[in-house]
Amino acid sequence: MWHVLINVILPIYILIALGFLSGKLKKDIETDTITFIVLYFFAPALILSSFKNINLSIENIKFIVINGTLTIGIVWIAAGIISKKFYRKRIPALEISSAVMNIGYLGLPLIYVLFGEKALGYAISYMVFVTIIHFTVAIVALNPESFKKGLYETLKIPLIYAVIAAFLLKKVQFPEGIGKMLKLTGDSTMPLMLIAIGIKLSRIKPDKLSPAITGTILRLVIGTFISFVVVKTIQAPLLLKQTVFIQSTLPSAILNFVLCDRFNQNPEISASIIFLSTLLSPLWLIFVIKILLPAI
Repeated sequence: MWHVLINVILPIYILIALGFLSGKLKKDIETDTITFIVLYFFAPALILSSFKNINLSIENIKFIVINGTLTIGIVWIAAGIISKKFYRKRIPALEISSAVMNIGYLGLPLIYVLFGEKALGYAISYMVFVTIIHFTVAIVALNPESFKKGLYETLKIPLIYAVIAAFLLKKVQFPEGIGKMLKLTGDSTMPLMLIAIGIKLSRIKPDKLSPAITGTILRLVIGTFISFVVVKTIQAPLLLKQTVFIQSTLPSAILNFVLCDRFNQNPEISASIIFLSTLLSPLWLIFVIKILLPAI
């Protein structure tokens, strides 16, 4: 347990804590610039440098789609049923914040620490699939009139084009200097992502305890066990199974709050779920990594 805590979880949460502290001490720090640099420069470089070592077949892509669809979809439906039964109305913020995990900003660094660079191609592929869901299905759920807007936002995401370029250039041997530049730039992505999470968390105010507990249980516990059943049932390379499973166990995505706030759909509920699930995630990850991961 201590090995997992000290060598896997602690380094990640130290960077998140530094971001949180920075956000509290310096109120004028904005994550927009960090996000822009990460999305448009650093993350594409990470994709181009890491995809060289990944063989992503049609079967592997199908596995990613099935796991993501079932894990997110079942939790989403469960959140909808619970919100209607106990809160007497549909609460889109509870649904999206319970269903969609922090697969990028937290997921990529965690996968890198756990499995090394060889797993990043799988992690990025899963992240791209979940991001597409985020900018289409999630936006429609929050605002049914915004499907075209969601599709437009999806097409603006540079990571999608970086993945396509990585596939097309997979067998191209870059000059040594270009390869080193891509690796150096890509390696800077993950610490920046974690610090950005901390800054964002310092700005949200968790004040909805009941839906926060409900959403956290759905996201961490139910989402984890759905993914566990999927990876145990469907054939795929072991590293792909492990990567996708770990990413499916993570806390609620920061982007959930951004979208809920943008469409005025109970952002305080989303903030509370994100805060509580992120706070409890280290304890849950110890259980996941020590008990469930070896059983895959």
